[in-house]
Amino acid sequence: MTSDKRWVKRPESNNQRLCSVGRGGAWGHRARVAATMGLLLAAQAAWAVEAQARAPSGMVRYTHPVFKNGKLVLWHGAWRGSARYARSARATAPAESRPARQQTPREFSVLADPADVCASHMAKDFAAVLTAEGDAGRAIVGSTSPTGLAKVARADMADFAVVTLDSLASSAKADPEWVKRSPFVARLAPETLEVIAPREIKSIGDLQNRTVSFGDPDSATATSAKMLFSRLGISVNPMYEPAPEGLDALAAGKREAIVLLGAKDLEALSDFGDDRRFHILEIPWSTTLDPVYAPARVTAAERPNLVAANSAVDTVGEPTALIALDAAQGSPRAEALGRVARTFLDNYDAFLTDDHDSHWRDVNLAAEAFSPDPAWPRLAAAQDWLDTKKSSADASLDAFRASAKAAADANGGPSAEDSDRLYDSLTRWRGLMQ
Repeated sequence: MTSDKRWVKRPESNNQRLCSVGRGGAWGHRARVAATMGLLLAAQAAWAVEAQARAPSGMVRYTHPVFKNGKLVLWHGAWRGSARYARSARATAPAESRPARQQTPREFSVLADPADVCASHMAKDFAAVLTAEGDAGRAIVGSTSPTGLAKVARADMADFAVVTLDSLASSAKADPEWVKRSPFVARLAPETLEVIAPREIKSIGDLQNRTVSFGDPDSATATSAKMLFSRLGISVNPMYEPAPEGLDALAAGKREAIVLLGAKDLEALSDFGDDRRFHILEIPWSTTLDPVYAPARVTAAERPNLVAANSAVDTVGEPTALIALDAAQGSPRAEALGRVARTFLDNYDAFLTDDHDSHWRDVNLAAEAFSPDPAWPRLAAAQDWLDTKKSSADASLDAFRASAKAAADANGGPSAEDSDRLYDSLTRWRGLMQ
């Protein structure tokens, strides 16, 4: 950058310069020197005034007047004089003149399977609530199958994910170190698995060797469907297609059943079965479904076209979890995601309002996750948060849990975590009634 003020010297020949000294004598020489010094002093003053202006971005002020091509130059690039010079210049600048470092948080992302409507809603809620609390976030869609999660982790496409636990079990079996790199933040509420079939098919066992729609090939639904029929010991012919296409094929008689996961608000299912030709198949609870699944029930109020009036169908729920991707304990990434996790836990009440997915109200933040081998750890920041929130022992809670666990062990009933939630509901109800 240059000033408009210029020091311009009139052209002279060498002879003119030599003769001028001789002809004018010492006085002429002194006059010219004085004039030159006057110009230099004027330039010095102009430089001092204009140098007070704010330096352009990436520029540094010269410490003395510099002329180039007859122009007064005020600034030079910060790189001038080597990087060492630039560092020393910053180090010697007065502390009050140095700009404060701004710690701008990086936007986080949370992944959910697009075919899992419930998980997608929860991912959007997670991003929206935390963004309102100052942690910028966004929900993205993608496969949360073992293969999909591996691709996401390698490409660093997401920070968190809402996943089904059978996907985690598959991932842990293929890569025992996977669970250590992807600790869970919170175990979420189970998502209902629904197997819809024509009324001529009376039981889940009748699907042996039949054609069943499993959803998209690399989706959480497909993973869950494969594991479900494997645990039940039923061999079927899977077809991989989006849920709307699977429902159309079922209605046209080209499929004997379709498996849906987290489809409570699936638009394509809202008016399916108006002709009463289809129903939801019962999945009887058995020890083969434990510990991955939980007992679940679909009522006529939820599926009026698929469940008989004033009745319900027993099925299974697939527990889900919020996990932190590629956040092994002690890593810088674990620390960064831990700050977001603490914001989530500190503001959990914000998720319980009517404008957010109802599954948030069924979450027990202290619940342990289903642990494949090796054990699946909780994100350290989330565990620390829980440890600070622990209250004193409650004898009545312990007694209630013991009886509920005994009933669960004897009859295949709810887990200890479910009993905690039930106990909390009962105590809140009792308090309202008093």
